[in-house]
Formats: sequence, C-alpha cells, structure tokens
Amino acid sequence: MNPSVRAGWCAILLAVLVASGCQVHVRRVPKPEPVATLRAAGTHRVSDRVATSNAAWSPDGRAVAFGTAEGVVVQEGESGERTVSSLRQATWVDWSSAGRWLAVVSQGNLWVVDLGTGSPRRVDLPGVVRSFRWSPSGDRGVAVVEAQGAWLWLVSAQGGLRRKLFGPVHNLYDVSWFPNGLYVFARAEDGRGRTVELWHVRVAGADRRKLASPFPLVLQAQLSPTGRAVAYLAAEEGAWAVAVQEGGRARTVARGRHLWGVSWSPQGDKLSYAEVEEGGERAAVWVVDADGSGRLQVADYALEFPDPDALVGTSWSPDGRAVVFGTGFAHRAGPVWVARLQRR
Repeated sequence: MNPSVRAGWCAILLAVLVASGCQVHVRRVPKPEPVATLRAAGTHRVSDRVATSNAAWSPDGRAVAFGTAEGVVVQEGESGERTVSSLRQATWVDWSSAGRWLAVVSQGNLWVVDLGTGSPRRVDLPGVVRSFRWSPSGDRGVAVVEAQGAWLWLVSAQGGLRRKLFGPVHNLYDVSWFPNGLYVFARAEDGRGRTVELWHVRVAGADRRKLASPFPLVLQAQLSPTGRAVAYLAAEEGAWAVAVQEGGRARTVARGRHLWGVSWSPQGDKLSYAEVEEGGERAAVWVVDADGSGRLQVADYALEFPDPDALVGTSWSPDGRAVVFGTGFAHRAGPVWVARLQRR
C-alpha cells in the first residue's frame, strides 16, 4: 500500500475511535527496580476522612479514590480533595485504565461514574454486587454478584452488555484480568472460608479450567501483572506465609504472624503486604522482591481503630513508586495512607 494512502487510513481509523468514545490507552510499565535499589521516602495520611472501601489509583498515579460515609472522594496531592459522587458507604471502587470512569459498589449495587460529567449510572445486576474489576482496555469489566451463590458477570462500560460468565460457587475473591484481556482469574472459597478452587475463565466462550493450588489453606491469591505468576498468602502452622508460584513449585518470600493485603508491583517484580502486631494496635507495611532476595519496611504506624482482627490492604501506584494502604481495604472502615519510595 502506498505510504500516503496508509497514513490516510490510519487517520480515519483514529478519528472513528475518538468519535465513538472508545478509550484509547497505552499501558506503560516502569522498569524493574529491585528492593535493594529503593528506600522509604515518607508516609502520610491522605485525608481526614475515614474510608469505607479500598483505595483505587488513577491511571497517571496522581490521585486515589475511595468511598466514605458521605460519598466517593478523589484526593490529588496539592490539588486537594473533591467529592466525585454522592454514593454513600461505597465498599468497592475501581478506576478504569484511561481514567474516564470509576466503578463504585454502594449498598450492594454497581454504579459507573463518568468523571467528566460526574453523573453516576446504575448497572442492574440480579443480586448483591461485591466487587468489580475493569479490563486492561477499560471498556468492560467483571463483577462478583451474590444470588443463590456467587457469580461472575461481564459488564460493558456503557452498560449495553451484561452476561453471566461463571458460577455458581459459594464465594469468589481475588478477581483479576490476564493482561491480554481475554481471561479472568478468580479464587473460590467454600462455606468455611477455605480456598477450594482457583479458576481461569475465558470472557468470550465456555473455556474455563481449574488451576492447582500449592497450599492446603490459601487466604489470598493474586495474579501477577504479567499473568505468569501467582502470589499466595497461605496459612502455615503458627505463621502466615507469602509465596510466589511461577511454573513449578511455590517459593516462600516472607513470613509473619498476621499478614494481609498482598499486592503486585506494576512491574511484576515485587510484592507489598502488611503485618499487624498482636493486639491490633500497630501495623507495618513491607515491600519484598518476588524472588525473595530483598525486603524493605516502608511504613510503621499506629492503627486509629485498634482491633486484634484488623486486616490492612495495600495497592501499588502505576509508576511503582508508592503504596497506598489502610484497614478499609479489608471490609472495615479506616483511614487511607500512602508510603512513597525513592531510588537510593
């Protein structure tokens, strides 16, 4: 094809995509940075409000969004805090990859908030919605819905597509997308809270398969951003362990007495997790290399609501230089904090 003709067709295609409202997004992954090359650069509480949900990073890493008793807020550095939705007591938020939408679970219902207009749109699903994850492209997502068992539903950003993918099982957790956007990973629990199956589910078609778990008691299972490894939080005798499996046997990279909030860095080379002291009065946040070669404590703070059963969640910023954490990640209200990282 003549170069000028090819360029003309490319321009037309781009115009069609823009006019159709598609989210054109290129994901840029930062270079790997071993823990030994990093240092903790400070910790701060991002808001005076108490979060009722997890905290979700914006795609550019400049802001975090979370639910509160009064509504969904966005905190953006020096720009301060703004309320983007009046949806109260949100228990789950997720930011789409191009930054246009926030998915919000409030009072068991799924809402999609257009951040350009601030208007929320309810997505009608037959049951109680527990969580939602946007696909890598940001044009659709999967919701966990409870209705005589737990189901996975595929939902388009505009609401035109709503389709059952998988179920029913007793409970579904740790849902995430494979990077190709064709498959979803999920962990199924039985009525006693024990992991019984890990699932690999295709979003278009009936292709689904069980994945073998290397531990008899798995508390969390997190798919890596590359889709080639899984990080586990497993219960051992007298301790909890963070382990990574890629291909063969799982290797333990950290141990502690009361761990939670295992999360992958965007590079897929490190993990963060939190350890709560006995008595639930203090917590520490750690970063560890996925091969177990290095570990760094990035935060040590007093819990504002002491609880022996407190569980602290963590999540990485898209540039891999910050970790947001807080008790609100574990279905309990609490403040949101951010720990910054710098190169040594």
